Amino acid sequence: MEEQLLHFIWQRKLFDQSNLVTTTNESIDIQHPGSANDHQGPDFLQSRILIGQQLWAGHVEIHVRSSAWYLHMHDQDAHYNNVILHVVWQEDQPVHTLDGYLIPCLVLEGRVDKMLLERFRHLMRNEEWVPCADSLSEVSPLVRTAWLDRLMAERIEEKANTIERIRQPYRGDWEQTFYVLLARHLAAPVNSDAMEELCRLVPLALIRKYLNRIDQIEALLFGTAGLIDKDMNDPYAKQLKSEFAFLQRKYNVHPMDALRWKFLRMRPAHFPTIRIAQLAKIVCHAEYFVNRLERNQNGQDWIMLFSVIPAHEFWNNHYHFTAISPVAPKQLGKGTAISLVINVVAPLMFIYGKHQGKPRLKEKAIALLEEMPSEKNAIISGWNQCGWRAANAAQTQAMIQLKKRYCDAQRCLHCAIGLQVIK
Repeated sequence: MEEQLLHFIWQRKLFDQSNLVTTTNESIDIQHPGSANDHQGPDFLQSRILIGQQLWAGHVEIHVRSSAWYLHMHDQDAHYNNVILHVVWQEDQPVHTLDGYLIPCLVLEGRVDKMLLERFRHLMRNEEWVPCADSLSEVSPLVRTAWLDRLMAERIEEKANTIERIRQPYRGDWEQTFYVLLARHLAAPVNSDAMEELCRLVPLALIRKYLNRIDQIEALLFGTAGLIDKDMNDPYAKQLKSEFAFLQRKYNVHPMDALRWKFLRMRPAHFPTIRIAQLAKIVCHAEYFVNRLERNQNGQDWIMLFSVIPAHEFWNNHYHFTAISPVAPKQLGKGTAISLVINVVAPLMFIYGKHQGKPRLKEKAIALLEEMPSEKNAIISGWNQCGWRAANAAQTQAMIQLKKRYCDAQRCLHCAIGLQVIK
């Protein structure tokens, strides 16, 4: 028996409630099991329980064995003085509160359906890709759809917390926040932190002083990134060096260590040099990001904004500054552009609408996810193999949330699908 399962059984009253009595033989009538407490203190708050002839209002504490009360030192904690019932699987000793009150105890062993216990044990021991893989076909489409809707909202809220972390140092500047978030996802995952540092050193407000000179924007970005080597002799590279030398003195820029940037074990199209060149092109032509959030732009409009080719022809046959490569335009791919809509535009639009009190934008952000095609990655492939296929990016985002936050952590008792399988 596990304590989390006891919580689940108590909260949903999944036990035989006939002739309930305490271990001292007083009758019990559960009028309300209480509300689960995720913070310090007893497990369930504001319970209402008739014990004998007395109606009690207070808290309920749950343990597998009653002696855990002392193991957890609840007898020395005043937070537990208002516990009205101790619910356990087995009572191996009576327990008292700090003020000496003997707490009534309810033992659940023998009152729970053995099939429920067996299903739970099966999920916890299952080594399949997800614990309920062999039972997914039993889950009704209605439960699945409703749960995926909930998880999609949960995931976008989780991303909103990341956006808040980025926004705070910039005093709520939404334009800078969009710029940093865009840069992080362009460089994801290995160069995300370095790209965020670059955006801090070369803020969007500085870049916008040179919107008619993309060569100077590139000089600022590549020079500050520490990627312009003094020995480079290509005319384009020499021009960048010259421009950056002037801008560095003007703005007192301190370049990053070039070793911050990682090139190994990644496709050349994802090299930070290419991503920085693409970022320069996007911000040079994007006008104001927040204005675009407010407009009635659809997903295709955003994809077109992100589908850029670096401004200078140098990048047609280079992936970095030091070696020539076969000619290949370095246009940002459609898949990456769609990923930016999913991971940057939609969550930022959602939280911006939330902050500005504009529910329309929150709804528009969700509609944008529903407009995007299903994502392709290892997690979605895994769900496909289980027989579950997503209709759009809103559902794939939900399925990613389900796998990462519930299945991998075996939080089956907190999952609508897991609950249906267990029950």
